[in-house]
Amino acid sequence: MVYRPKIFLWMLFVVLACGAGQGQQDGSVDYNNRGVEAFKAGNFPLAIELLEQAYALAPESGLVRGNLCNAFQGQANELIVRKDYRSALPYLERAIKVDPENASPRVQLGSCYLNLAEVNAAIVQLEAAIDLTPGELNAHELLGQAYYMDNDLSSAREQWDYVLEMDPQRTELKKRYDKAFREESVEYDFNQWKSRHFRISYPPNIPAALRSTVSSILDRAYIDIGRALGGVFPPPPIHVILYTAEQFTEATRLEQHIGAVYDGKIRTPLTDAGGVWLPQEELERRLVHEYAHVVARSIAGDNMPWWVNEGLAETLSKSLSDTEKTRLGQAYGRSEVYSLAQLESNQVASFNPEALRLAYLQSHASIDFLWRRFGHSKMMSFLRALRSGTSGEAALQSVYRRNYARLEQDVAVSCN
Repeated sequence: MVYRPKIFLWMLFVVLACGAGQGQQDGSVDYNNRGVEAFKAGNFPLAIELLEQAYALAPESGLVRGNLCNAFQGQANELIVRKDYRSALPYLERAIKVDPENASPRVQLGSCYLNLAEVNAAIVQLEAAIDLTPGELNAHELLGQAYYMDNDLSSAREQWDYVLEMDPQRTELKKRYDKAFREESVEYDFNQWKSRHFRISYPPNIPAALRSTVSSILDRAYIDIGRALGGVFPPPPIHVILYTAEQFTEATRLEQHIGAVYDGKIRTPLTDAGGVWLPQEELERRLVHEYAHVVARSIAGDNMPWWVNEGLAETLSKSLSDTEKTRLGQAYGRSEVYSLAQLESNQVASFNPEALRLAYLQSHASIDFLWRRFGHSKMMSFLRALRSGTSGEAALQSVYRRNYARLEQDVAVSCN
């Protein structure tokens, strides 16, 4: 489960006029007031057009600058609600250019960058926002999240300490704070290794050869999965945390049957419960699987059904064996499988180990079928449809012309 950075939508306040007499001769009052009316009606493109004309006539007017800034933010808000963070960026950049002393668009911009996993850019904007308006709690919370995503746990907790002191009712933040504290207590003496794309943290007792193996596996996955999906390469650094099995359980509080996790960072143990180093083949499978989640999120955002997210990671990290097909075919024959609708929610991860294995297998087979039958281009269209906010079944229908029931039938047939 990946934490999704919170997007704070602002109530934007617009002053209705430039003031009696101001701008009367050059028409800026008329453009400003018409722009305000368009803003109030929710027509942000028209509001921007009119207020830009007012700004061209009265660039010194703080009121016009503020209204134009609000119009840019209003348009950005609409895109953010649709999770189109990339398209929101230029509107927020223009808002900052028009009203550089206003912290609000910087906080909004920083939040967008976090949702795009562009952490360094987010930190720049959020630190600047706090410089302009010290004590702005949303900015401090988001800056803490940016530091956390950058694996600077002590700085993250420092920001969140302040927010929780000012507003103890932020219960979700308290959970993230406790998680960061737990991770920091495990990882306080970890070493770091940087490759071109990854930043790897690991315990002091990890052999150098094993660390090098991990780096090689990840660098190869970066290339292979990126090419398989038509050239998708998430921006670095991608954080990877390596543990012993005991440290992994302590840091994540996950059950022992969970082999690895991506929660914004790739986390995996290097040993089994008995302290024995994992075989390279198993370590590679886990690392590639979790890296596939990084890539999938960079394409589809946070709107992926569980079965798509896990099925794609399984398909990209290992082949579906004949034994697995036979087992799944038998499960279909006994009507023991889940519907894909049941496999949409992340709550699937709470299934008991045997049920979870079947859910993974069914998800793997479903994505494997779509990939082999229709190719990677259709898969990319499917993921992009999900990113736009389309539901899983609607996206499947629009790209593959089949609903969940039809895909379930296809997979059952393919396993026999």
